[in-house]
Amino acid sequence: MMIVILAMLVAAQMQYIQHGWINPDSVLYFESARLFSAGQWKEALQVWNWPLYPLSIAAVHKVTSMEIHSSAQVLNVLFFGLSTYSFIHIIRLAGGTQLTVAAGALILLSSQYIIGDVLEMLMRDEGFWAFYLTGIVFFIRFYQRLRFQDALLWQLCAIIATLFRIEAITYLVLLPTLFLFSFNANFKTRVRYFLTAHSLNIFLTVALITAVAIHGELSMKNFGRLQEVFTLNIYHELTRKLLSHAIIMSNDVLGKYLEEFAVQGLLLTFTYVMIVKAISTTGLVNFVMAMFAIKNRAALLESKAFLVLMAVGIISVVNMALIITKVFVLSSRYVVGLAFVLMIFSAFQFAKVLVHDNQVNGKKHKWLTIALVIFMLLSLIKNILPKAEGYNYIQDAAAWVKTANNDNKPVFADEVRVRYYMESAFTRNQGDNWKVVKKAIDSEEILNYEYLLISHSEKRPEHEKTIAEQLPQFREVKRFNSVKAKKSIVIYQKQ
Repeated sequence: MMIVILAMLVAAQMQYIQHGWINPDSVLYFESARLFSAGQWKEALQVWNWPLYPLSIAAVHKVTSMEIHSSAQVLNVLFFGLSTYSFIHIIRLAGGTQLTVAAGALILLSSQYIIGDVLEMLMRDEGFWAFYLTGIVFFIRFYQRLRFQDALLWQLCAIIATLFRIEAITYLVLLPTLFLFSFNANFKTRVRYFLTAHSLNIFLTVALITAVAIHGELSMKNFGRLQEVFTLNIYHELTRKLLSHAIIMSNDVLGKYLEEFAVQGLLLTFTYVMIVKAISTTGLVNFVMAMFAIKNRAALLESKAFLVLMAVGIISVVNMALIITKVFVLSSRYVVGLAFVLMIFSAFQFAKVLVHDNQVNGKKHKWLTIALVIFMLLSLIKNILPKAEGYNYIQDAAAWVKTANNDNKPVFADEVRVRYYMESAFTRNQGDNWKVVKKAIDSEEILNYEYLLISHSEKRPEHEKTIAEQLPQFREVKRFNSVKAKKSIVIYQKQ
């Protein structure tokens, strides 16, 4: 319990030190939650059509009367508390001692990506983490003890995880196949437990099909993002971009003598990206320790729990492969499911290192152990230290304009978060920020504004040149730079 309380305090500290900073997607969730809390359900679903996270924020808002933003922060802390509890409970189910649990907690809280980057974001990921890990807890318990209530609770948690992130449906569908291939029983018994692990899923699927059959006006479009999964064109949807890019690679890169290797070349590149992402998200030290733990699994982990965790890891890799194949993007957030599994494995190796007899291995082992502990502690401290100057540059720019614009003259902002911080009416961005600016310039709509807040990046210096050339009516009056000045918000005022 002390570890869970510590984790929740860390989550609260992460919210405090970022002083209201949010991810661009959070604006969508907040607006949807606001509409839900106002009873405008149809409008809320139009803003975001996978509604559990905004609904959760709206529920906290209604119960506590706190602002939407504060409600999301409270939810973030609660979700991470549940994630941590389930994380350490999985370690116990896998045969971990109290030292293994402590090692796992230190590994989790010192994670530079999960804690340092994602935890501070008010996003549905934290809800996914909580129920993804809790679902694994109940599946391991079902696999070990074969109790029906564990099977039901596993499915319930996996379904809730899916309602936060649709990618969780692969765990829901594929994980029970472990009973068919890695369970020591006759075929009939294996099928029975496989169906038990799918019992709630089968019931809900039958209910869904029945509802669609009875109500002819219903279709998969009425069930949000499920239409992305239950489509007859799923193979085409997954491979369309891969094949179109393979043609470009064949013609423009490989040439006629190597053109038949375009698809294979892209798949090898995807594999390399997945490996690099897995290492960077998990952490190099944790990744290496996880590999040693897998190698020594017989001595370190309970066998059934290990099989479940390996199956979860394989499904996570399948998820990564499907995502990168479909959209040619693999955000590290999609790798966290695998990272959790690898960090659980690394906890066992870390505990082994900590208890190993230093007298036998000499001073080298002793100093390596000390260095490893210090590295983890420094990473934890780095996570909870105040943010560097420039972290809140977008908020600073919005605050400056709000103060300077005493007459409430019209303000143009290309960044959705700037509009949120200025408490402007919600508008969804159409494309990236620069496309928003170009559209306003080309239509001359931009000339109707007194102030312009334009996002710039050192990677695109030509954008500032375009502003200077095409908008001589405006001059730069203030600039707010991000950490290391790689990005900035420039404020222009009409002359």
